[in-house]
Parts: sequence; C-alpha cells; structure tokens
Amino acid sequence: MTFRLGFLCLLLALASAVAGDGIPARGSADDYPAHQTVGKVAVGAAYIPPAQVKKLFGEDLDKRGWLVFEVGVFPVDATQTDVSPDDFKLRQGKDAGITRAATPHMVASDVRPQKSTTPKLPENVHVYNTDTIIYSGGHVYTESGTAVAVGKDPHAPAPPPPSADQAGLEQQLEEKSLPGVKTAKAVAGYVFFPKPSGDKHADFELLYFGLDGQITLKLPPAIKP
Repeated sequence: MTFRLGFLCLLLALASAVAGDGIPARGSADDYPAHQTVGKVAVGAAYIPPAQVKKLFGEDLDKRGWLVFEVGVFPVDATQTDVSPDDFKLRQGKDAGITRAATPHMVASDVRPQKSTTPKLPENVHVYNTDTIIYSGGHVYTESGTAVAVGKDPHAPAPPPPSADQAGLEQQLEEKSLPGVKTAKAVAGYVFFPKPSGDKHADFELLYFGLDGQITLKLPPAIKP
C-alpha cells in the first residue's frame, strides 16, 4: 500500500511538472509596462523581445513567425477568478485582424516539425482495396478493386509521437505558459501568438476578454537597431 501511494504521488508530481505553473508574478499589475483593471481583476502585460525569447527557450521564435508576451493576472481583494490563455487575443495596426493565442503544442509543432521520409496522402483522402461479391449462374465470384474515400478514416493509425526535439520545446513552452486555472491568487506566464499581418511598426494591442469585461493593453514592438 505504501509503495502504491508513493508511486501515485510521483505520477501526480510528474503530471504537475508537465502541466506547468507559469512563472512568478511581478509585485502587482502596475509593475508591467501595460496594465489595467476591469471589475475584480487587474491585468499586466509585457512584450518579450526576440533576443530574450531565444534566451528563454533556446529557439528564435520570432524568426519562425511567433510572438511572446508575459502576462500577469491579479484578482482584486482575493476574488476567485478564471484565468486562461484563451482570454487573450492580439492585433496590430488599425486594419489588422485579431489573432488567437496559440498552444505550446502548436508552436512547437511549427518550429520543430515532425520529420518524416514517408510521403503521406492528405488525411481526408483514403485509398483502400475492395472485394465485391458477384452471384452468377448459381456460382459465387469475388472481384477486387480499389476505392477512394474522402473523410477521416476511423481505422487509420494514430499519428506518430512528437520527436524528442519537438517534445522538449513543447515542455519548455508549457512549463512557462500562462496556466489555465481558477484562482484567488496572482498568476503569470507567457502567452504565444502568430505574428499579425498588419502594420509591423504599429503598437501591439493585447486584448483581454474576461468575465468582468474587456480591456486593451498597448505595447510597442521591439525597435531594431
């Protein structure tokens, strides 16, 4: 019984390590370059320049088309608040569309894609052999052929597991990403976005859509020498 309990605790600890707890929050939302309060929650944010991102994760995410923001969420008066990276969206420039936050898996899969030397058909097109039974003159015949079906094949094998490089990067991103939690304490972490297609010199507008309302945090892009 003691062994089983210890083993269970180890599994829970490993699961927590993979899930990640984000990063330490700053003293208050005011300690971030952009900050605002709405209802019972204060939010602070900072844009992380590409050089710093590379030091954090060992990968030039900016070159691969990804942006990183540090976000801190501070419940007011210890009010319990739902926190999620999905609460944040990004736009840049007046006519730019709004982009959603990406998961660490999406970023890692793009930056370090799974390598394969085997050509694959699109997942929604499947080729398979068919056997048709024909009755003629009291005899039974079979006729073989090939058919093409469109749509996901329920019998298709599962995709291969991520490579060690991809899994390693994903774990790094996951451990430091903003956690999805219900909390009365301050939490912080990184939120990842694909680069918007708008004016590259315009300020970033990090949009927060929480239960208490919406706020816009403006942050200037990094100034290249």
